[in-house]
Amino acid sequence: MTPVSKWCVVTNVSLPDLGHLAQTADLGDLTVYHRGPEGVRLPENPPFTVDVATLDPDSRGAASTLRVEPDAVTVRVSALNENPVYYAANRSRGLFAYFTDLFLAPLVLPSLGLPVRFLGAGPVHESGTLVDGVLRLRHATVQRTRRSGGHWLTEAGDEHDVLADFRAPHRDDPLAAGEAQLEALAAEIARVDAAAPEGTGYATLLSGGIDSGTVTYLAARAGLPVTPYSVASPWGDELDDAAELCAELGIGLEPVHLTEDQIIASIPETVRWLGLADAEVVEVALTATTVQRLGAVPADRVLLTGYGSDLVNAGLYRPFDHRDDLIEQVLSAVDRTRRSNELSNRMPLAYGTTTRHPFWAWPVMRVALETTPECKVREGREKYHLRTAMGRRVPEPIAWRKKIAVHHGGGLQDGVARRLEKETGTQDRQAVYLACFAGLLDRAARGELDPADPWELFEGALRAVRSR
Repeated sequence: MTPVSKWCVVTNVSLPDLGHLAQTADLGDLTVYHRGPEGVRLPENPPFTVDVATLDPDSRGAASTLRVEPDAVTVRVSALNENPVYYAANRSRGLFAYFTDLFLAPLVLPSLGLPVRFLGAGPVHESGTLVDGVLRLRHATVQRTRRSGGHWLTEAGDEHDVLADFRAPHRDDPLAAGEAQLEALAAEIARVDAAAPEGTGYATLLSGGIDSGTVTYLAARAGLPVTPYSVASPWGDELDDAAELCAELGIGLEPVHLTEDQIIASIPETVRWLGLADAEVVEVALTATTVQRLGAVPADRVLLTGYGSDLVNAGLYRPFDHRDDLIEQVLSAVDRTRRSNELSNRMPLAYGTTTRHPFWAWPVMRVALETTPECKVREGREKYHLRTAMGRRVPEPIAWRKKIAVHHGGGLQDGVARRLEKETGTQDRQAVYLACFAGLLDRAARGELDPADPWELFEGALRAVRSR
């Protein structure tokens, strides 16, 4: 399936380059350009509110929203800020735009009388983006731009940051904490299924780890029609470990064999949907992008991931001297996702697929953040509480298998690093990702918003890095 980016822009200027690409709602003082999922259209008359994650004007239960009135727009950004909203303004001319896709910037900024400049260094700038003059709105904020007395005024305010509530976790029994998390996970999976059309099938990306294994186990035990897919690369795989859990559950495993070129060719598109070039974030997302790009999982299946567990359950903890250090590590890991876009819904929207992250549902996160460091890390093992609870359900070797990070599993990160060093003569792989971003930005300026020939983009990035 060819992806088509989905986005929404609210502005007080005309954007002629977007008119033919989107539904346009001219509200007088404001114009809305909306390219949503198939069959989804904006109401004819304001006010209306758009869910930033789904771009659906049915915003009930939405985390982040764009509310549009004839003379005002209000953006409410969730505490976790998974799906970004960008803002650019030329205050001297009273012009502004809010938009949900960073690569719209080359088509938006000129109409605001602003230049398009790629900042080109570092993973994230103070503004939260790699494009000069474009701000990524912060988590837990409400920003409103309204017309008053012939002028446009913008005001912003902070809401309570929920992470501040978890500096003193209280769940101090590993088994009880693990059981509470499994209960919350099972309830989230049931909620996802209740909201899905009858007869919906499910898939998981199953590694040998406890996170995707737990989601797969709970979905299967709930009676959902779930098919686990496990990815193998030329650098290694976890197929045997994944098959061990599937045998325990009595379900089949679908191996997905990816070639080195298929993974490398996914780099530009990974950067495209993330809207950034941070090496660690790109490499974490690379497997999922490749699977999505190649259609390895049927589009009509809801994909359930184990993503987020590492962050809330101290799966990648660093050595620490005091319990407060681990608490800080966990909260900082969650905080970083509020700027990384790694949990954004942009790629599934573009492909018309559905992905859910049960560990990132707030009831599950809350239980995890309430769990003490002594439960999460004990006897040198991470996720001790979750493994303890799962150890009552699956054989010990499955529950206590050694942890491998998602982008390390199958040797992916090292394999990609070796390939990029061979191609460029430098170990600075982030330079390649930044060059991909620059190439994508150039294409967007020509109105080419959706992924094209990945090799053309990748080779262009390599040439840019080699010529430095």
